[in-house]
Amino acid sequence: MRTVFGLVANAGYVLAVQILALVTLDPADYGAFSLQYLVFALGSSLSLSLISEAWLRHDTQSGVRSPWRDYGNATLFLALSLGGLTVIVSALVPALSDVAVIGALAVAASVYRVSVRYYAVRCKAPVLVSDLSGLVVTVAVWVWFAVLGDWSLLGMSTAWALGAVASALTSRLPPLPSVSLLRSWFSDKRTHIRPLLRDSVLMDAGAIGTPYLLAPLLGVAQFGTYRAVSNVAAPVRLVLTPLRPKIAMLAQEPQTLKRHALVVAAAVLLALCAYGALVVISVAQLDLGTLNELGNFALPTAIFVAANFLGTFHYIVARAGLNGTGLLLGRLVQTVFAIAGPLIGFAVGGLGGAIWGYALVTVVSAVTWAVLVSRPRWRSTH
Repeated sequence: MRTVFGLVANAGYVLAVQILALVTLDPADYGAFSLQYLVFALGSSLSLSLISEAWLRHDTQSGVRSPWRDYGNATLFLALSLGGLTVIVSALVPALSDVAVIGALAVAASVYRVSVRYYAVRCKAPVLVSDLSGLVVTVAVWVWFAVLGDWSLLGMSTAWALGAVASALTSRLPPLPSVSLLRSWFSDKRTHIRPLLRDSVLMDAGAIGTPYLLAPLLGVAQFGTYRAVSNVAAPVRLVLTPLRPKIAMLAQEPQTLKRHALVVAAAVLLALCAYGALVVISVAQLDLGTLNELGNFALPTAIFVAANFLGTFHYIVARAGLNGTGLLLGRLVQTVFAIAGPLIGFAVGGLGGAIWGYALVTVVSAVTWAVLVSRPRWRSTH
């Protein structure tokens, strides 16, 4: 029961910011909000490659667990770096000028919290207080702004930032920063960081670079609708994000037909739920912010949800179990399609074409990772 309650609390916190923004901000504000949130997505990806999964693979190979001071020090430097990047991105977008600092705080605290939670889960340390703190503060601040009648970008960014800070402060506090420890971290783990980082850079080129390429083409409002497709897949993160360390351990076990069938069944169920929800919202004409705009794109959104679940599950297994060549092959296939698909779709059919392109390339990616983790030739020797 403690495990289940912890999973629910974490899932609620992880999804609170995304869902609240999706159902309260109009497409233009949601598009601007997404530009900052994508910096956090980049930080979350880098934290896995540079810190969490490199730590896991290094410790598994060496049989010696790296101490918290080393892990926490690397996490702190990464979080501060991403906060600085958020300020730079915000300075380039007029709509973000008023929330540059609060957005940087949100991103830095969120990146720190994600990395520290991975450490805690693997070490079987308690994380419930941190999860609940983030969830309660985020929702409370959002409700406060809602009572004031302020559904603005500033209110949503403030709720995100304060919730992230609360969660970070109730996690394990960072050590005093040390540049020498940071150098040692990268020196000791460079063998594992290299293939993981290469994979992340390629992944982020498609998952984060492509939205930034599309933003000026679509305009802020249509870009908000395009990004909303990704957040309808929130149940995917609800199920998989808190279980990531445990799913990664499946890389050491045989990939059976029964396991693949269960994962496919879960993906189909999530897709049906997403499609039904979007149709109901459209027919009932509910006022749910940017989510209302997706009624015309219910089918490609549902396809994306299913493929995203399949791809994410198998990709977590791949990150922990594939050798460098296998990871590179899968990532090259995904990146090429992730960049080309939405851009070609936009050229052919505008916003609708971009969304269909996004859904179909996610299917290609899911199939690619499922095939790779099922082939012994691509397994890591460690």
